[in-house]
Amino acid sequence: MSNPTIESADDRVPPLSLPAGSLSRSDRRYGYEVGVDPPDIEPIEHQIRLDFINGERIRSDHLLSDYNHWTYDADDPSTDPWLRGPAKPNGLQLAEESCLYRVKEEERFFECPEDSAVIADAPVYLAAQLEEVREHDDTESALEKARERRVNWYRESIPGKNLYQILKKSSYGTLISGGKGPSLATAALTEDNVFEGTVVVSEDTDPKKYARQQNLPEEFVYRESEFTHADSDPAPSIVDFGIELPAPLLIGCFVNGSRYPFIPWGDGLTCSCPYKHDQAWRVMCKHELLASNICGFESSSIFIPSVRGIDIPHRARRFVSPEIAATHRSTTN
Repeated sequence: MSNPTIESADDRVPPLSLPAGSLSRSDRRYGYEVGVDPPDIEPIEHQIRLDFINGERIRSDHLLSDYNHWTYDADDPSTDPWLRGPAKPNGLQLAEESCLYRVKEEERFFECPEDSAVIADAPVYLAAQLEEVREHDDTESALEKARERRVNWYRESIPGKNLYQILKKSSYGTLISGGKGPSLATAALTEDNVFEGTVVVSEDTDPKKYARQQNLPEEFVYRESEFTHADSDPAPSIVDFGIELPAPLLIGCFVNGSRYPFIPWGDGLTCSCPYKHDQAWRVMCKHELLASNICGFESSSIFIPSVRGIDIPHRARRFVSPEIAATHRSTTN
């Protein structure tokens, strides 16, 4: 089955060919192979993005100065680094509640690991894990270990090893260093951090020649090798996701000089930076956190606003799954 394509409103811009793994799971053309395809965008990732979209903008005075994830223990509230530091961003509080909710929500999959009708609703990675459990000699022990890993991911790894890590002055702070205190405006986020619509061409294509042929502005036509992630082993290439080039894509151009494509995947977008892809269990990078803040305070939507560049299809800017956005409710106890 050929990949579905989305035509651009501007006929000078090539269509966006969507690989099976970029589609909604409710789409009959959806397809994903665990261990072969790049990591999926899990439901919790979409939910965390929504939590930060719905939360207050992250300011410099929210960020941690010093934090070592080895000191964090989900069972010991006193190890929360925000207890003795800055005020915890409410978007982070919402995200932590979403993680706890997912633990409860997924309990049904562990209660009925052999019920294919139930497992059909499980996130793809968890469904693959449960399939391995069913093939194990000691099913009960394997099931309990799988449950422990999943719960630990939600309670320990996502907050302590990922979200807390990027909410440091040395991480997210490098993108908003000019914005301090409660008066930080959205302009402080987008003044030096810009999302632009581009066309990415193959390595054997001359970007300037292509731009002239298509009558497109040369400064917004790139080869992938021109982006920051191209020199990093952990970061997958655009074609690793099954995106056919040339392709209209959203590029994040950040104040620290890095430039990363946001690639259509998992019914949303994933940043191509090495941090996000170096460890498959990570659910967010600082660039996706910035995108969440900008979505919340500039566009109030699940689409990342394109500040400059080429007019690209809306799907190339859709940061969050519409299906999850329609059902997720950001709440705290």
